[in-house]
Amino acid sequence: MTLDNGKSELVYHGRKAQRADSRQRRKAILEATLRLIVKEGIRGIRHRAVAKEAAVPLAATTYYFKDLNDLISDAFTYFVEQNIDETRSLREESFDVARQLTPEQLAAPAGRRQLIQQLTRFVLMHIRSQASNRDHRVIELAFKNEALRNEQLTRAVRMANQATENMIVEFFELLKLTDPVAAAQICHGTILNLEFQVLSAAVSIDSPLLERAVTLMVKGLIPATAEVPTVSPLNQPQNA
Repeated sequence: MTLDNGKSELVYHGRKAQRADSRQRRKAILEATLRLIVKEGIRGIRHRAVAKEAAVPLAATTYYFKDLNDLISDAFTYFVEQNIDETRSLREESFDVARQLTPEQLAAPAGRRQLIQQLTRFVLMHIRSQASNRDHRVIELAFKNEALRNEQLTRAVRMANQATENMIVEFFELLKLTDPVAAAQICHGTILNLEFQVLSAAVSIDSPLLERAVTLMVKGLIPATAEVPTVSPLNQPQNA
């Protein structure tokens, strides 16, 4: 799933709705499923409970979703679809941090320090914003946990996760890091962990520890001077 055409790659498994009123009812069922996940977790998803939450007949949920796995998978797909535009916006905001500096500034120590400061502020704002939207984070965590048991959901969660990591890799490629893929793993993992720490009340959303952790992570990923590709001795120019 890419950020440019992510919606076209989303796959729904339940019965399709043709008429406008049918599409609205199907949407109500998916939204009710997400609300129940926040309240009770994935294990609370049953046709009868979803029908009651959505205020639709029980026959409606079983018509569109005979299999609960289809309902759970489609609820996640719907959730991702609603957040793609937000992810695109996040991409542009993060890339603006790097684009504010010229290549010459990015290569200079002063420019690197400025980049580190700006990126640290951006990541902190992102973590606090994500943690503030508790319901969305609870939904994400519930789906990720269920994906370990549900092969159908595993693919959808993997695609959504890969789209985010690809965005981070692209950002680090813009900075010309030697290993942007590994850097993206460290960055994404740190962000997810800190979000969970805030959500679980292990760390306050205003705790100085957040800034210290993010600063250390960013400084570790972005060297003080621009990285210079290693030249193999075999490729070094010979003295005349």
